[in-house]
Amino acid sequence: MTPEATKAPSHAAGSRSVTVEIAAENVAFDTSTITVPAGAAVTVNFENQDDGIPHNVAVYTDASATAAIFVGEIITGPARATYTFTAPETPGTYFFRCDVHHSMNGDFIVE
Repeated sequence: MTPEATKAPSHAAGSRSVTVEIAAENVAFDTSTITVPAGAAVTVNFENQDDGIPHNVAVYTDASATAAIFVGEIITGPARATYTFTAPETPGTYFFRCDVHHSMNGDFIVE
């Protein structure tokens, strides 16, 4: 299953929002790419399917993970979390990962 960003209706002129579905199973995300519009209000519906294993979703400016854009709460599975944040205004390729298991990562693309 590959999650896709879906655009929700805009409520104000020029505002955009997007909802992303992502899951963790067998210490891996079910996608390696998340794509969102620049400056969008992002809602991430995260499902941790790993029994007894903690995960989160965090977005950083790059793979060094030194400058956070958003860090979601770590949840121990099985559990669900909803994260909300604003995507960067500048288009480009950013980085997302699980802060507990750094091998769980991918590209966070802002268009």
